[in-house]
Amino acid sequence: MSVRQTIKRHFKIISILQKKAMSFEELQDEIAIDPDSVEEKLLTSQRTFQRDILDIASIYGIEIASDKSRNVYFIRDDVEDESTQRLRENYDLLNAIRLSKGMGNSLIFEQRKALGTKHMSGLLFAVQNSWVVEFEYLKFWDGSLSKRRVHPISLKEARNRWYLIAKDEKDEIIKNFSLDRIENLALTQVHFTPISYDVQAEFKDSFGIINGTEEEPVEVVLSFTPREGRYVESLPLHSSQKLVEKNEKEIRFSYFIRPTYDFRMEILSYGDQVKVLQPKTLQQEIKKQLENSIDQY
Repeated sequence: MSVRQTIKRHFKIISILQKKAMSFEELQDEIAIDPDSVEEKLLTSQRTFQRDILDIASIYGIEIASDKSRNVYFIRDDVEDESTQRLRENYDLLNAIRLSKGMGNSLIFEQRKALGTKHMSGLLFAVQNSWVVEFEYLKFWDGSLSKRRVHPISLKEARNRWYLIAKDEKDEIIKNFSLDRIENLALTQVHFTPISYDVQAEFKDSFGIINGTEEEPVEVVLSFTPREGRYVESLPLHSSQKLVEKNEKEIRFSYFIRPTYDFRMEILSYGDQVKVLQPKTLQQEIKKQLENSIDQY
């Protein structure tokens, strides 16, 4: 069996057992109704499945345990980390794309600009080896290109875009560069002293990619209509989101977050389906922005 088949089988087992506990026979039945799994010959023996359990624990850090009283297998304390989950989801998407070829409109994508992912492997290598990188950067406001020489720190995803976090040699300021606006990337092989900069901590209280501003994190309380509230409950706006109140008239959430420009724009995108309850300063800013919008008409 090929390495590809083994990886696909691992991901399939994880995906199925995340839904509910199953016996080995039920797991095989579930695999058997998936056309892609049948095509890839992912059905396997009990012995191979036991080896898969050990490999999944070792490679992905996900423990599959058994309940002998019910004769089922289950994922113990689902601890799949973010990178493993994303890898598995992207693998599922790749399989869906492959299966949809030649099948008309069975898989529809949004029209969007490329994400600049072609730069990721080179930038990641530069981050891990502390190499200075050079590139041309397309400015949003005037469409011009500027030459940059930076010390890469990390790659970060925000709002469906990927960004390079790096210190700009021009002014020694740590900045964010969208990968889709980077052109003519060059790895210089010039080493720099690694920078002490905790990306996770710096962005923990931020909504998107904006940080390093004067805004301090504050408690924000938003009241959504029940319809929008249920959507936000299923897809939280921020990791700090907490449910405060839920009834037939509204759903309230609290956040500990910096009320930066991108967060204010997100609030405005919900129109009359949301109301800022606190802090009053943010409430007034949103109100003023709405009044300015009305004045445009």
